[in-house]
Amino acid sequence: MSTPSAVPLLTEWERFCAEHPQGDLREFAIWLLTHLDPLRASPPPPAEAEAQLQAGQRVLEAYTLDDDFLAWFFAGRLTRYVRFYTKPIMAEHGFAGPDEFLFLALIGEMDRPTKKEVCAANVTDLTTGMDILRRLQRRGLIQETPDERDARAKRLSLTEQGAQVVRQVYEQLEQMPQVVLADLDAPDRQHLLRTLRYLNNYHFQFYRP
Repeated sequence: MSTPSAVPLLTEWERFCAEHPQGDLREFAIWLLTHLDPLRASPPPPAEAEAQLQAGQRVLEAYTLDDDFLAWFFAGRLTRYVRFYTKPIMAEHGFAGPDEFLFLALIGEMDRPTKKEVCAANVTDLTTGMDILRRLQRRGLIQETPDERDARAKRLSLTEQGAQVVRQVYEQLEQMPQVVLADLDAPDRQHLLRTLRYLNNYHFQFYRP
């Protein structure tokens, strides 16, 4: 079995250094992923996919120097796409939206959390979170039990009905023709998930429910 040649990698490194004299290895890795990304070879998206601004510019062109705004813009659109895809499933099971299902699913995975812990895990303010929990409890999907160490605290868990609903929704989500990560291949998926996890952990330290 022949050993792969390192020449193509060195060629790209020289090209990167010529374009970015102060760049380091980490920046080179990101640059390499971007330039070798198979999505770059895909046909351009339809014009309606991005807002048309003055002089025919698209958002990415108009805000090319404002990465924070672009991240906010595209992350917000991705969230709305997810809501659009999952709306029929959520409605079928009586959920007002994905947030209610996320609360239910996380309660099933957490170790008998308190209401405050569930709200923090979903990055939801206490007022909104408590409303969601009350709706789930009224529907018989979650139940409260006293905390053995603190009589003032209540612990949450799924009822049998709640666990059944979670299983049904998971099965339907797996059968959706559209998926959040689209047709990204495995390396791209892992790279995106690592980035999203980093951003989540970074921002959570400043979050106050």
